[in-house]
Amino acid sequence: MSEADDIDISRYVSESEKHLEIERIMGAFKLDPFGILEMPYEVPTAKDLKLAYRKKSLKIHPDKVKHKDAPEAFTRLKQAESALNEKGRLLFLMEMILEAKVDLIKEKGQKVHVTSVKYDDECSIDIVDKAEYPFLATAQGQQNVQRKLKQLLVEHELKRRKLLKREMEKEGEEARQKEQAAVDRKRKIEQDKQWEDTRQQRVNSWRSFLNKGKKKRKTD
Repeated sequence: MSEADDIDISRYVSESEKHLEIERIMGAFKLDPFGILEMPYEVPTAKDLKLAYRKKSLKIHPDKVKHKDAPEAFTRLKQAESALNEKGRLLFLMEMILEAKVDLIKEKGQKVHVTSVKYDDECSIDIVDKAEYPFLATAQGQQNVQRKLKQLLVEHELKRRKLLKREMEKEGEEARQKEQAAVDRKRKIEQDKQWEDTRQQRVNSWRSFLNKGKKKRKTD
Protein backbone atom coordinates (compact mmCIF):
# COMPACT_ATOMS: atom_id res chain seq x y z
CA MET A 1 0.00 0.00 0.00
CA SER A 2 1.47 3.35 -1.06
CA GLU A 3 1.75 6.54 1.00
CA ALA A 4 -0.99 8.02 -1.17
CA ASP A 5 -3.28 5.13 -0.20
CA ASP A 6 -2.52 5.84 3.45
CA ILE A 7 -3.53 9.47 2.99
CA ASP A 8 -6.72 8.46 1.18
CA ILE A 9 -7.80 6.14 3.99
CA SER A 10 -7.16 8.79 6.62
CA ARG A 11 -8.99 11.40 4.56
CA TYR A 12 -12.07 9.49 3.45
CA VAL A 13 -12.86 7.37 6.50
CA SER A 14 -15.10 9.35 8.83
CA GLU A 15 -14.52 9.58 12.55
CA SER A 16 -17.70 7.62 13.20
CA GLU A 17 -16.52 4.80 10.92
CA LYS A 18 -13.22 4.68 12.80
CA HIS A 19 -15.09 4.49 16.09
CA LEU A 20 -17.31 1.70 14.79
CA GLU A 21 -14.27 -0.28 13.68
CA ILE A 22 -12.64 0.13 17.09
CA GLU A 23 -15.82 -1.03 18.80
CA ARG A 24 -16.09 -3.99 16.41
CA ILE A 25 -12.56 -5.11 17.24
CA MET A 26 -13.15 -4.67 20.96
CA GLY A 27 -16.25 -6.84 20.67
CA ALA A 28 -14.60 -9.51 18.52
CA PHE A 29 -13.57 -12.87 20.00
CA LYS A 30 -9.95 -12.39 21.10
CA LEU A 31 -8.86 -15.94 20.22
CA ASP A 32 -10.05 -15.60 16.61
CA PRO A 33 -7.57 -13.49 14.60
CA PHE A 34 -9.49 -14.14 11.38
CA GLY A 35 -12.56 -12.52 12.91
CA ILE A 36 -10.58 -9.55 14.21
CA LEU A 37 -9.01 -8.96 10.80
CA GLU A 38 -12.25 -9.88 8.98
CA MET A 39 -10.41 -12.33 6.77
CA PRO A 40 -11.94 -15.44 5.15
CA TYR A 41 -11.51 -18.64 7.14
CA GLU A 42 -8.93 -19.99 4.73
CA VAL A 43 -5.15 -20.22 4.58
CA PRO A 44 -4.15 -16.54 4.23
CA THR A 45 -1.54 -15.40 1.76
CA ALA A 46 1.18 -13.11 3.09
CA LYS A 47 -0.05 -10.39 0.74
CA ASP A 48 -3.69 -10.60 1.83
CA LEU A 49 -2.73 -10.66 5.50
CA LYS A 50 -0.50 -7.62 5.14
CA LEU A 51 -3.19 -5.73 3.23
CA ALA A 52 -5.95 -6.56 5.73
CA TYR A 53 -3.80 -5.49 8.65
CA ARG A 54 -2.60 -2.33 6.93
CA LYS A 55 -6.08 -1.10 6.05
CA LYS A 56 -7.41 -1.59 9.55
CA SER A 57 -4.33 -0.34 11.37
CA LEU A 58 -4.51 2.95 9.46
CA LYS A 59 -8.19 3.26 10.29
CA ILE A 60 -7.86 2.73 14.05
CA HIS A 61 -4.32 3.91 14.79
CA PRO A 62 -4.33 5.84 18.10
CA ASP A 63 -2.53 8.72 16.38
CA LYS A 64 -5.30 9.01 13.81
CA VAL A 65 -8.47 8.66 15.89
CA LYS A 66 -9.64 9.94 19.26
CA HIS A 67 -11.19 7.03 21.13
CA LYS A 68 -10.45 5.68 24.60
CA ASP A 69 -10.18 2.10 23.29
CA ALA A 70 -8.04 2.92 20.26
CA PRO A 71 -4.74 1.78 21.89
CA GLU A 72 -6.25 -1.54 23.05
CA ALA A 73 -7.99 -2.15 19.71
CA PHE A 74 -4.73 -1.46 17.89
CA THR A 75 -2.91 -3.90 20.19
CA ARG A 76 -5.49 -6.63 19.52
CA LEU A 77 -5.23 -6.02 15.79
CA LYS A 78 -1.45 -6.36 15.92
CA GLN A 79 -1.75 -9.54 17.98
CA ALA A 80 -4.15 -11.00 15.42
CA GLU A 81 -1.74 -10.26 12.59
CA SER A 82 1.15 -11.75 14.57
CA ALA A 83 -0.88 -14.91 15.28
CA LEU A 84 -1.47 -15.54 11.59
CA ASN A 85 2.18 -14.89 10.83
CA GLU A 86 3.27 -17.44 13.43
CA LYS A 87 3.38 -20.88 11.85
CA GLY A 88 2.49 -22.94 14.90
CA ARG A 89 -0.49 -20.79 15.81
CA LEU A 90 -1.74 -20.68 12.21
CA LEU A 91 -1.54 -24.46 11.85
CA PHE A 92 -3.51 -24.89 15.07
CA LEU A 93 -6.17 -22.42 13.91
CA MET A 94 -6.47 -24.14 10.54
CA GLU A 95 -7.07 -27.46 12.34
CA MET A 96 -9.84 -25.83 14.34
CA ILE A 97 -11.31 -24.21 11.21
CA LEU A 98 -11.27 -27.57 9.41
CA GLU A 99 -13.10 -29.16 12.34
CA ALA A 100 -15.66 -26.33 12.33
CA LYS A 101 -16.28 -26.69 8.59
CA VAL A 102 -16.51 -30.48 8.80
CA ASP A 103 -19.14 -30.15 11.53
CA LEU A 104 -21.16 -27.73 9.38
CA ILE A 105 -20.92 -30.01 6.35
CA LYS A 106 -22.12 -32.97 8.40
CA GLU A 107 -24.99 -30.90 9.77
CA LYS A 108 -26.16 -30.48 6.18
CA GLY A 109 -26.01 -34.22 5.66
CA GLN A 110 -23.25 -34.00 3.06
CA LYS A 111 -20.22 -36.21 2.70
CA VAL A 112 -16.94 -34.69 3.79
CA HIS A 113 -14.03 -34.55 1.38
CA VAL A 114 -10.75 -33.26 2.75
CA THR A 115 -7.75 -32.29 0.65
CA SER A 116 -4.30 -30.93 1.44
CA VAL A 117 -2.54 -27.78 0.31
CA LYS A 118 1.16 -27.17 0.66
CA TYR A 119 1.99 -24.62 3.33
CA ASP A 120 5.76 -24.70 3.07
CA ASP A 121 8.55 -27.18 2.38
CA GLU A 122 7.94 -28.87 5.73
CA CYS A 123 4.20 -29.35 5.97
CA SER A 124 0.78 -29.22 4.33
CA ILE A 125 -2.59 -28.08 5.67
CA ASP A 126 -5.78 -30.12 5.42
CA ILE A 127 -8.76 -28.15 4.09
CA VAL A 128 -12.18 -28.67 2.56
CA ASP A 129 -12.52 -27.45 -1.01
CA LYS A 130 -14.66 -24.28 -0.99
CA ALA A 131 -15.65 -25.00 -4.59
CA GLU A 132 -17.20 -28.28 -3.44
CA TYR A 133 -19.01 -26.63 -0.53
CA PRO A 134 -19.91 -23.15 -1.84
CA PHE A 135 -22.24 -22.43 1.08
CA LEU A 136 -19.18 -22.10 3.32
CA ALA A 137 -17.97 -19.11 1.32
CA THR A 138 -21.24 -17.17 1.61
CA ALA A 139 -21.67 -14.45 4.23
CA GLN A 140 -23.94 -16.74 6.24
CA GLY A 141 -21.54 -19.63 5.81
CA GLN A 142 -18.64 -17.54 7.11
CA GLN A 143 -20.75 -16.49 10.09
CA ASN A 144 -21.53 -20.13 10.80
CA VAL A 145 -17.84 -21.03 10.58
CA GLN A 146 -17.04 -18.17 12.93
CA ARG A 147 -19.69 -19.30 15.41
CA LYS A 148 -18.56 -22.93 15.30
CA LEU A 149 -14.90 -21.95 15.53
CA LYS A 150 -15.57 -19.83 18.61
CA GLN A 151 -17.27 -22.80 20.25
CA LEU A 152 -14.31 -25.07 19.51
CA LEU A 153 -11.75 -22.50 20.65
CA VAL A 154 -13.62 -21.90 23.90
CA GLU A 155 -13.74 -25.66 24.58
CA HIS A 156 -10.04 -25.98 23.81
CA GLU A 157 -9.17 -23.02 26.04
CA LEU A 158 -11.22 -24.42 28.93
CA LYS A 159 -9.45 -27.78 28.59
CA ARG A 160 -6.08 -26.00 28.46
CA ARG A 161 -6.85 -24.01 31.61
CA LYS A 162 -8.15 -27.10 33.41
CA LEU A 163 -4.98 -29.00 32.52
CA LEU A 164 -2.84 -26.04 33.59
CA LYS A 165 -4.72 -25.86 36.89
CA ARG A 166 -4.13 -29.57 37.53
CA GLU A 167 -0.44 -29.19 36.71
CA MET A 168 -0.13 -26.19 39.02
CA GLU A 169 -1.94 -28.05 41.80
CA LYS A 170 0.36 -31.04 41.28
CA GLU A 171 3.43 -28.81 41.33
CA GLY A 172 2.08 -27.08 44.43
CA GLU A 173 1.52 -30.40 46.21
CA GLU A 174 5.00 -31.61 45.23
CA ALA A 175 6.49 -28.35 46.51
CA ARG A 176 4.51 -28.71 49.77
CA GLN A 177 5.72 -32.28 50.22
CA LYS A 178 9.34 -31.24 49.58
CA GLU A 179 8.98 -28.39 52.06
CA GLN A 180 7.48 -30.71 54.67
CA ALA A 181 10.23 -33.27 54.07
CA ALA A 182 12.83 -30.54 54.59
CA VAL A 183 11.11 -29.48 57.83
CA ASP A 184 11.00 -33.10 59.02
CA ARG A 185 14.71 -33.59 58.21
CA LYS A 186 15.62 -30.41 60.07
CA ARG A 187 13.54 -31.44 63.08
CA LYS A 188 15.20 -34.88 63.16
CA ILE A 189 18.66 -33.34 62.95
CA GLU A 190 17.81 -31.00 65.83
CA GLN A 191 16.37 -33.86 67.87
CA ASP A 192 19.44 -36.03 67.23
CA LYS A 193 21.70 -33.14 68.21
CA GLN A 194 19.71 -32.46 71.35
CA TRP A 195 19.86 -36.15 72.25
CA GLU A 196 23.61 -36.19 71.74
CA ASP A 197 24.12 -32.90 73.62
CA THR A 198 22.22 -34.23 76.64
CA ARG A 199 23.79 -37.70 76.58
CA GLN A 200 26.43 -36.91 79.20
CA GLN A 201 23.79 -35.28 81.38
CA ARG A 202 21.70 -38.44 81.22
CA VAL A 203 24.74 -40.58 82.04
CA ASN A 204 25.56 -38.41 85.06
CA SER A 205 21.96 -38.50 86.22
CA TRP A 206 21.93 -42.27 85.98
CA ARG A 207 25.21 -42.56 87.90
CA SER A 208 23.91 -40.22 90.56
CA PHE A 209 20.78 -42.33 90.87
CA LEU A 210 22.85 -45.49 91.23
CA ASN A 211 25.12 -43.93 93.84
CA LYS A 212 22.14 -42.79 95.87
CA GLY A 213 20.80 -46.33 95.74
CA LYS A 214 24.09 -47.77 97.01
CA LYS A 215 24.30 -45.27 99.88
CA LYS A 216 20.73 -46.06 100.89
CA ARG A 217 21.46 -49.80 101.02
CA LYS A 218 24.58 -49.21 103.18
CA THR A 219 22.55 -47.09 105.59
CA ASP A 220 19.96 -49.80 105.86
